Amino acid sequence: MNTKILSNCVQCGRCSGGCPVAMKSNLNVRKILYSFLINNTLPTDGNKSGVWECTTCSTCNQRCPKSCEPLEIILSARANFVERGRISASVIKALENTLLHGNPFGKPKEKRTDWLKKIDSPVRILQKGETADYLLFVCCSNAYDPRLQEVARSVVKILSGIKIDFGILGEEENCCGSEIKRMGEVGLFTELKEKNSQAIEGIKVKGIITISPHCYNVLKNEYELNLPVYHYTTLLLQEKERWQNRINRTEEIGLFHDPCFLGKMNKVYDQPRQLLKSILKELKEFDRARENSLCCEGGGGRMWIESESKERLAEKRIEEALRLGIEKIFVACPFCLSTLEDAAKVKGVEEKIGVMDITEFLAQNLK
Repeated sequence: MNTKILSNCVQCGRCSGGCPVAMKSNLNVRKILYSFLINNTLPTDGNKSGVWECTTCSTCNQRCPKSCEPLEIILSARANFVERGRISASVIKALENTLLHGNPFGKPKEKRTDWLKKIDSPVRILQKGETADYLLFVCCSNAYDPRLQEVARSVVKILSGIKIDFGILGEEENCCGSEIKRMGEVGLFTELKEKNSQAIEGIKVKGIITISPHCYNVLKNEYELNLPVYHYTTLLLQEKERWQNRINRTEEIGLFHDPCFLGKMNKVYDQPRQLLKSILKELKEFDRARENSLCCEGGGGRMWIESESKERLAEKRIEEALRLGIEKIFVACPFCLSTLEDAAKVKGVEEKIGVMDITEFLAQNLK
C-alpha cells in the first residue's frame, strides 16, 4: 500500500459515490480512507466495514481526481484480516483449495483438462521446450465449471478453425492468482505467480491468449512476463481477415456487458463491440456502459465470499435488458456469464433473456 499516494485524498467522496455496492452494503471507501489517514488504522471488523462486499471493480480508482488508488486500502484491509485469520469459512476453503490443488474449486489437477474430451480437433498440451505461436491460458473457471467449459471449447473451435497455432499448459496451469490476491492472500498469489511463470518460461511462445479478463489483467499487469498478453477479443480482432468471410451474419439484436477487469482496468472497450457488430444486426448499449458499466459483482473473490447484501447488481442488468426489450446479453468474462445467468434464473426470466460469451456466438456462426 502506497501511503504517499493515499495521502493525496481530499475527501471529495467520488470513490464512495461511484461504488456500485455502497448503496446496498456497509462499504464506504471514503470513510475507511479517512480513518486510516487520521488514525493510521485499518478496519477491525470485516462485516461492519463492508470490505468483503467490495468487487475490486476499480471504479473508485477511476473516479478519484487525485489518483489516490483507494482500492488499495480495501486490499490492505483484506490482507490484514487474512494475516490475523479473521476470515470467513468460505474464503478459508477457497484459499486452502488453491494451495492444495491449484484452483479455488478444490478440483483435482489431473482433471484440469477433462473439458478437452468433448472437442473434436486435438489440442496440444505444451511440454517443456516445445514451441507454438500462442499459449492459451484457460482459467480455473473455464477448466472446471461445466457451463464455462463450453466457453473454453468455443475458443478452441475458433482458434483451430482459423488455423491459429496454439497450445495449453494442461495440468501445469495453476490458478492465475488474481482473485486470491484480491481476497488478501498475497503470499499464495506470489507462489502461484512463480509456478505459472516457470511453466510459461519453460515453453517457447510469441504471446499468451486469455479467456478471462481476470487472467488477462494479472498476467499482463502483475506478472513479469516478457511476452505480450491478449484477451481473446483483441487477438480475434487482430486476426479478423482469417474469419471475416466465414461468419454468418444474424438478424439478432444484442447488448454487451463490459467486464470491469477488461474495460475499467485495461481500457478494452471497442474490440468486443467490433466482434459483435460483425455478426449482429444491431448492437445496443446499456444505460451504464463502457467506463460507467455496472459491475456484475463477481470479481474480487466475490464468487467465494458470502455476501450479506440481498439485491445483486447482475439482477439490475437483467431488469434493464428486459426494459430495453433485448433478448440476449453478450459477455466476455466467465464471472459475468455466471452471475448474469444466475440473475436471470433468480428473476425467472431465463427463457426470455439469454446470456452468451462472445466466443460461443462466434463459434455458432463460423462456417
